[in-house]
Amino acid sequence: MTSTPSPGAAGLVRTLDGLGGFFALPAAPPDGTDAVPWADVLAGPALRARFEVVRTILADGAGMPADGLDPKVAVSAVQVGLASRLWSVGLASAVLHSWLPDLSSTSLLASPVHRGQVPLAVRDLAAGYAVDSPEEAARRIVGTVVGSSLRDLHEACAREGRTPPRVLVSNSTSSLVGALRVLSARRPEHAGRVAELGNLLLADPAVRAGGDLVPAADLPPGVGTTVPGVDPAEQAFVRSGCCVFYHLPEHGLCPDCVLAPVHPGRVTEAH
Repeated sequence: MTSTPSPGAAGLVRTLDGLGGFFALPAAPPDGTDAVPWADVLAGPALRARFEVVRTILADGAGMPADGLDPKVAVSAVQVGLASRLWSVGLASAVLHSWLPDLSSTSLLASPVHRGQVPLAVRDLAAGYAVDSPEEAARRIVGTVVGSSLRDLHEACAREGRTPPRVLVSNSTSSLVGALRVLSARRPEHAGRVAELGNLLLADPAVRAGGDLVPAADLPPGVGTTVPGVDPAEQAFVRSGCCVFYHLPEHGLCPDCVLAPVHPGRVTEAH
């Protein structure tokens, strides 16, 4: 690891901030924010409280009492949000700056509450890795995200949210595909690099456990998700598990859901 990134911290922050949404990463959490180490974000009391807040918000939005909503829906929603931030920051940094901030568990900071002041940050934005090729970028992302911060997120959500690992792993891989699609759409001039990095990450065994490309001819219309660089007439992504969002009234199944090929009529369009 080096201590001086080639784009400079300010340049990287501007790029990520310009992409918005899950891509944003502050230069450093200002003094007085509620940011805490990743381990504290995933600690039992904080994580369980976060699940309950999100469960109440989702239930209110659906016009139902919180205790009437399967708690695993909230666990899934929390995990997808955090996983999406990890993927988005890692992908955009690697593709647009050939640089990967240290996104391992020991480096991360975040608010321990839903919609807190600091969704995601790192202790030192100048600590990270030069990634001059897609292969090096994939290797570093697998090492710092898949094998560290994302793994710890899975384990915490399984432990504190009593949610099957298959749900969580497939959530993460589906979130990767989503982040690839968004980055490719927002920076189409880099679509080729996005696709190449995505292909390498989706081939990693730990990532592939959450879903894989399936021949389009084997899928009903409207089932499966397109992946940057993959001809949708040839293949589409289908996850290995279900996010359980279908427990929300009128939600239906996601197009990439493991259940969608068997129940295509239950897929929510344009999800």
